[in-house]
Amino acid sequence: MSYKHNNLMAIRQNYWDDTLSKHVILEKIFFKNLLVEQEVFQNASLEDAKYLFFNLPSIIIVKGYSAGFQSTPVKAMIVEFIENNKSSLKSKSISKVQYRM
Repeated sequence: MSYKHNNLMAIRQNYWDDTLSKHVILEKIFFKNLLVEQEVFQNASLEDAKYLFFNLPSIIIVKGYSAGFQSTPVKAMIVEFIENNKSSLKSKSISKVQYRM
């Protein structure tokens, strides 16, 4: 694993482990709702939302962390990711982290 990958994984983990910040809690609910809206699951769990979050491309994590995951451009990127990976998200079989150069 590269140094950059380790830092992004730490960002992901620290964000997900945050149980006190109201905006993080609301964004976790936002991830669950997106999975339902995009018809990946009828009732998405927090674990489903976590799986989505940990498989989002790094560009979405960086932009979402800085602008907020519910911001219009970041939400559009997340929706596109979900649409492109719907069957893999349903079966929880995304095989690699996606990078965009």
